[in-house]
Amino acid sequence: MGISINPTNATALAATPGLSYVALAPFEGGATNPSTAAATAVTPVDTAANEAFMNKWSGVDAVMAANGLEPAALQNQTSLSAAATTLAKYQQALDSNARTGQDAQAVATALVSSMQQLILQRPDLANAKFDFQSDNGAIKVTSGTLSDSDRAWLQNLLNSNGSLVHAVQSFHNDLVGGYSAWANADGNPLTDAQSNAISKQADGLVSFMSLFRQMGASSKVPNADDKDIYALNGAKIDLTQDPGNAVGFLSFMQSAQAVANGADVAKTPVGNFYKAEKFNIFEQNLSNSWAIRIPFFPSDATSLGMHETA
Repeated sequence: MGISINPTNATALAATPGLSYVALAPFEGGATNPSTAAATAVTPVDTAANEAFMNKWSGVDAVMAANGLEPAALQNQTSLSAAATTLAKYQQALDSNARTGQDAQAVATALVSSMQQLILQRPDLANAKFDFQSDNGAIKVTSGTLSDSDRAWLQNLLNSNGSLVHAVQSFHNDLVGGYSAWANADGNPLTDAQSNAISKQADGLVSFMSLFRQMGASSKVPNADDKDIYALNGAKIDLTQDPGNAVGFLSFMQSAQAVANGADVAKTPVGNFYKAEKFNIFEQNLSNSWAIRIPFFPSDATSLGMHETA
């Protein structure tokens, strides 16, 4: 995807430095013959302004292109200033969506205390499989194995955790905010009815235990062939484990926190290396090649829908 801007074309100036589009004399009937038409006007281009524009906004264009996002309002912009204003609106949408990585980390961090409570209060559910989603400002638990009464008990446990409910709602709000900002940049702001529909779609877009599993598996660092990585307490770090139950989730979070703090040791054939890995699995954004992408934007300028889900 390239940015098409006329008459100061931000992507074509490399081929014609110092000049903008050349106006061609029309043929009879309005047609134009590029091989014989005479140039009637040449407008100088502010190359410094154009370079500043590209330096500031080329990264935004690249992120959108890499994710297959087509910004309708950027087509055939008439000036750099107009394009910059429009790109700033799209940047707002991208920024809102990219915050979902931080939101997911807040959800996982808040969930730790609830999973510890679960194991203490209901050890019979310590290995029970479940997931949960945002649900109109609250949390909805889903499970193919829990009884209705056990699912209701777990759902009440999670909803009693105010920090967790708030983190889940922040995740939801950033998804909806990015969608709304994108529609506004496209020149098609959402109506109240459309906003309500998008909010309901965002509720069911992400199941958090599944998201954590994808984030851990996408990191892949502990799976290097020549090393095993351990926390300083001796526990093996494994981000590919299934966090879909209380025991698995707490073990998963111990691994995630160990690598986030650099509190790990890699045991290799040639020796042990401390602080071998230090990274945050929750730092997901649209520009990371390995990221779990959750772009939630209009599919085009006139219809509602999810571009991609995780």
